[in-house]
Amino acid sequence: MACDRIEILFIIDYFHRTGGTEKHLAQLIAGLPTDAFRCSVVAFDLGANPLLDDLRARGVSIMSVPVGREYVPNALLQGWRLARLIRKNRYDIVQTFHQKADTYGAVIARLSGVKHLISSKRDTGQLRKPWHLFLNRRLKSLFDAFIVVAEAVRVAVIANDHLPPSRITTIYNGVDVARFVVPSAQQRTDARTHLGFAADDFVVGMVAGFRPEKNHEVFFAGLLQAAPSIPSLKVLAVGAGPLLARFRAWTAQTELGARTVFAGDVAEVLPCLWAMDVGCLTSGSNEGFSNAIVEQMAVGLPMIVTDVGGNAEAVIDGENGRVIAPLDAAALSSALIDMHRNPARAASMGRASRTRVEQRFSLERMCAQHIRLYRSCRRASAERSDQ
Repeated sequence: MACDRIEILFIIDYFHRTGGTEKHLAQLIAGLPTDAFRCSVVAFDLGANPLLDDLRARGVSIMSVPVGREYVPNALLQGWRLARLIRKNRYDIVQTFHQKADTYGAVIARLSGVKHLISSKRDTGQLRKPWHLFLNRRLKSLFDAFIVVAEAVRVAVIANDHLPPSRITTIYNGVDVARFVVPSAQQRTDARTHLGFAADDFVVGMVAGFRPEKNHEVFFAGLLQAAPSIPSLKVLAVGAGPLLARFRAWTAQTELGARTVFAGDVAEVLPCLWAMDVGCLTSGSNEGFSNAIVEQMAVGLPMIVTDVGGNAEAVIDGENGRVIAPLDAAALSSALIDMHRNPARAASMGRASRTRVEQRFSLERMCAQHIRLYRSCRRASAERSDQ
């Protein structure tokens, strides 16, 4: 019955791009059965986004509460709007994503009488400011539970935010294994033709926003070192961001210029993944558990990733790829050359990637773990009511 449904409000700092957290939230909501859950979303910064269109089509209420800075008069007005919304709808659970939601949003939710408050910790937090840590430590008692996306994130938030281990649950990001599949020969050929790659090119790809923490310097430096040993080397860089123009200009001055395709932000990433031989992620800091990694693994790619955040929890060194030290372009080059020279081993790693996703990182598994947590919150409320 509708009255038995668990009402959840997700509060997120921004929803104006198709980044990892936005994609995760959209997938999570889509995976919650509508006969058991009713979901709403509040974003402090809301923009055009195809993910929002999909959510609205599912009947999800999407609301903008444009807070801006938390310490100006407008924040009081928007806080009153948010509090009124929470009181009116009497949500069973409020779940927060990102710093502003974890502080400003959490305080308003508790003052508005929300029954259960959950924080989703998405990364290891190196980009947070000192006052963010101060606030996180002071406000941790507001939350009933914390979801972390990797054991590396668990370790970081215990050490930095002083979160109580007993209230932390690790739930890895999941990928839709029915959609992200190993390509057929024709799908691979079509994807390569569309992007301008030949059948015998050795295509190395990375899916990441061009931001400092993603460390594209190491990615391109490693490729440049490997290029003389791999005549068929081609590069596929998927993503946009403030540093994109810089790397376009840099590669144009090297022999990578003629070998590199900058795909930018793409509405559908799957054909790009199907065109690759090897997937990479060279993050230098602030990684959580990369959606890009598990999507590349799902299509059967051997991976080369830096040992940052949860990367080494997705990729087991020597099993489904290689895990290298951050900033080590020479190690990236060596791993690429080895995979090119040993295609059978690389193919075996790719098969192991697919198997690992099916067993540990499926979207179905991720949603089931969230559902268990949400239902445990509902049971706790019922038990308190009976006392």
